[in-house]
Amino acid sequence: MTLYTVMPPEQLWSGMWKEGEDTREIKMNGLLMQVRPVNDNEAVIVRLLDCPLEAYLNPANMPGSTIPLSGNLGSA
Repeated sequence: MTLYTVMPPEQLWSGMWKEGEDTREIKMNGLLMQVRPVNDNEAVIVRLLDCPLEAYLNPANMPGSTIPLSGNLGSA
């Protein structure tokens, strides 16, 4: 990949490899995903970690989507 920019690399890549605060891995409906809890009952999907390829085509699994937790917050 070639990236042409006038920005210094330190500014461009700052925070690139930092994990988000308070993210957790859960397994829901056979999908392992990284989520960020919003409150006790729901979370926002950060990314899918282990799932079949067709799961990426489902809009319900899109990063940024809100999912109910209902006691599913344990680590996978």
